[in-house]
Amino acid sequence: MTPQKIDYIIVGQGIAGSVLAYTLMQQQQKIIVIDENHSQTSSKIAAGLCNPIVFKRLTKSWMVEETLALAKNFYHQQEKLLGEQFYTDLPIYKLFAQEQEQLFWQQKSNEPDLFDWIDPKKSFDFDKKHIVNEFGASKTLQSGFLKTEKWLNHFRSYLKEKNVLFSEKINLNDIKTTENEVHWKHVVAKKIIFCEGHHAIHNPYFNWLPFKLTKGEVLTVKFKCLQLNSAINKGVFVLPYGENYKLGATYDWENLNEISTEKAKEELLEKAKKFISDEILIIDHKAGIRPTVSDRKPLIGQHPKFKNMLIFNGLGTKGVMLAPYFAEKLMLFLLKNESLSEEVNINRFF
Repeated sequence: MTPQKIDYIIVGQGIAGSVLAYTLMQQQQKIIVIDENHSQTSSKIAAGLCNPIVFKRLTKSWMVEETLALAKNFYHQQEKLLGEQFYTDLPIYKLFAQEQEQLFWQQKSNEPDLFDWIDPKKSFDFDKKHIVNEFGASKTLQSGFLKTEKWLNHFRSYLKEKNVLFSEKINLNDIKTTENEVHWKHVVAKKIIFCEGHHAIHNPYFNWLPFKLTKGEVLTVKFKCLQLNSAINKGVFVLPYGENYKLGATYDWENLNEISTEKAKEELLEKAKKFISDEILIIDHKAGIRPTVSDRKPLIGQHPKFKNMLIFNGLGTKGVMLAPYFAEKLMLFLLKNESLSEEVNINRFF
């Protein structure tokens, strides 16, 4: 069989792999994507929130100025490309647990650094019969969310149409490298880029990186009476999602599997019932493993020994917001030899 010559092999079609694939395709690069289409990845079960604020400390999300507008633009481009709606602008209301929290928000809203990201006004635009919160709420500005699974499924179909998708689990024994090429089956590429999420811990080329994986569980729910057209955060988030709502999420650093648990379900329901006075009907319950990193920064760059092997991973809980910006940075590194930021370059660990 005549070898198929391409520029890049991308392993993984989660948020990182999909965004990178399209970014390279836009530069007329020949790619293939290898992905087994696992049903319960963290990318697929993620609520896809783009929150410009870290609620715990009331600070801006890391690199929000550089990443958020670019991310929105990227997903709106995808909507034009694929003819579907994926990204929605939506305020996230922070429900205050006590008066002190409300005063802290008010104080922080006077900082110029946060003018664009949080609303200084205390407001409570909810059905008081079904939302119980005596200390009121305020909302984020410029927040939104991506229907991650819907977008990933439509983008997968796009890759299939372009004949660049291999629906299989990659066997690393099938990869052979020379100084300037990577061989996989009948494909010859300049480089291979691993975007495997938490599976990277089993990849001998990159398993030395300091992943600190977290399991997260999310419920899809309905309410008997309550109707929301904004997201709410108070210990857990509640996000309007089509006819249903997403309720999440848990954080578990020990039981790293994709099995949904009764314990997590009860934890989410218990927290939600502290401010929701309505019957909560569970439609679905899923678990996934987030590819989080010890220093909470992405893992991007070249293997120290095998220069034609790269990684694009570790985007963590902010992956929807970070992926388009850092995919562009990786593209510039690959095509124009522009250096990667030391904050994200994996050479910070060797």
